[in-house]
Amino acid sequence: MTRLGRWWRGLFDEVGDIRAVALVRLLFGPIVVFHLWDFLTDALHGSTYQDRFHEPFWPWLPNPPETVYALLISIGVLAGVAMTVGLASRIATTTAFVVVGYNLFLDQTSFQHNRAFLLMNLAMLALQPTGRALSIDAWRYRRRLGHPPSGIALIWPLWLHRILLASVYLASGVSKLLDPDWRGGLVLWDRVVRFQRAIEDLPLGDTLVDVLTTRWLYYWFAPLTLATELFIGLGLWHHRTRLAAVWVAVLFHVSIEVTANVHTFSYAALAALALWAVPRTRDRVVTVPRREQAAAIRRLDWLRRFRVVVDEDGGPAELIERDGTRHRGADARRRVLLHLPLTFVFVAPVIAVHAVRAARAADEPSRV
Repeated sequence: MTRLGRWWRGLFDEVGDIRAVALVRLLFGPIVVFHLWDFLTDALHGSTYQDRFHEPFWPWLPNPPETVYALLISIGVLAGVAMTVGLASRIATTTAFVVVGYNLFLDQTSFQHNRAFLLMNLAMLALQPTGRALSIDAWRYRRRLGHPPSGIALIWPLWLHRILLASVYLASGVSKLLDPDWRGGLVLWDRVVRFQRAIEDLPLGDTLVDVLTTRWLYYWFAPLTLATELFIGLGLWHHRTRLAAVWVAVLFHVSIEVTANVHTFSYAALAALALWAVPRTRDRVVTVPRREQAAAIRRLDWLRRFRVVVDEDGGPAELIERDGTRHRGADARRRVLLHLPLTFVFVAPVIAVHAVRAARAADEPSRV
């Protein structure tokens, strides 16, 4: 119990860099605006939830007049804009959380899981000092005091946020695994059959319909889908599988967005993947031969993963990982791209192929 107690106390004293959380705040700002925009435009045209059957989550929750409701949603939209630029970041995030939550709780009949997911993420972001980086708040602090604010903060809210995100994948995967209709592919097959008219309008639509509505295909595809969710929920927790889990999650959410209307869920889930970055900055050193390359890396290194050095002698590119491992030349360039958010998805498969080839090459002499 003493060791457990020390671990528990240390958990709430642990600090780390919260730049990744600031990036997530910036990305969630437009998502809040996107989520509330239809409510706002409808309210400005005189149409609100009160014009149809509705039932609040709690009877004591007040139903505001239409003008007050429109004003409230407008405040939420402005809070989303403030989140994006990082102006009064914590107040803006808390305001967005309150407005999105109040709008959700006004009507049970319009409940959707994507709205609940957005609300839970906003709650987690409101717990954290997200204005210390990538924000007007940080710029104003630096201009006033001559140095940027510290990016170091308590990270127990980050761990709580990660638990929330992983639980979504695990709960979804486990619940579907226990459902025979999901496990047997009936649900997925039914969804495709219902929307086969949309498929018929595509090039080679008739052929695609014949293939995609084949029932036996989903006996194999459904378990793969469930395994994907479970792998993401578990793989994100271990450093050896985290990059693979993030890559699979990106493809998973892009495929969901293409094939289904899930509103803000895909965007929010993709933005939240940045939270799985290790809460440290400048823990890798990259040396490049030209200043233009260094400038490009700095512009794309939103999470500040690298300390960039220019080799005036024009030597090959070199990367020193946080554990001291060195990579040179093309391998170093690939691995730099692996840690940049915009290029990660495209480079990860290339790195995996090279790793497999290297393992096979190292194994061949032992076989001989």
